[in-house]
Amino acid sequence: MDPRDTILLCLVFCLSQKIQAQEGDFPVPIISATPGSVIPWNDSVKILCWGTPESYLYQLEILGNSTFEVVEKKLGFQKKAEFLIKHMNPNTAGRYQCQYRKQDHWSEHSKALELVVTDIMKQDYTVGNLIRMGVAGLVLVALLAILVKNWHNHQAPNKEDCPDLSELSWSKQKCQT
Repeated sequence: MDPRDTILLCLVFCLSQKIQAQEGDFPVPIISATPGSVIPWNDSVKILCWGTPESYLYQLEILGNSTFEVVEKKLGFQKKAEFLIKHMNPNTAGRYQCQYRKQDHWSEHSKALELVVTDIMKQDYTVGNLIRMGVAGLVLVALLAILVKNWHNHQAPNKEDCPDLSELSWSKQKCQT
């Protein structure tokens, strides 16, 4: 065999290996959540899995008992797949990941996305409650001041009602009647 043929054969073999490796090389999918990864109880969340335009199957998985379990699959050639979880609760919260299928191979798994559910009923109202208590206290102090002033006005004799205040016994009798 001619050395040129040997070199050409090696070159073709090496290039075919490189082309085959590139076809099998899949970018790692990217996973994200809209509106975010912290979701109020019973709200919806959209999970997006980004792959390649040639991807024809996407699957969403959640971490179960130390293994990831398939939640849903989306079929169709698309660059991203959307998975909707309608009612978030503690059972649907957890670590999610996705992957896509292109040709006859699966991609690597995406990084894990942690979805957390918040309970609206267990929010901390301490600051708001302290402000409300302070305002209520001020209203009570104002009402108490009005009552004390009113009580004091009824107890003290008025100069118009009792013009002669020099005789205490007479003014007491007159004002008490």
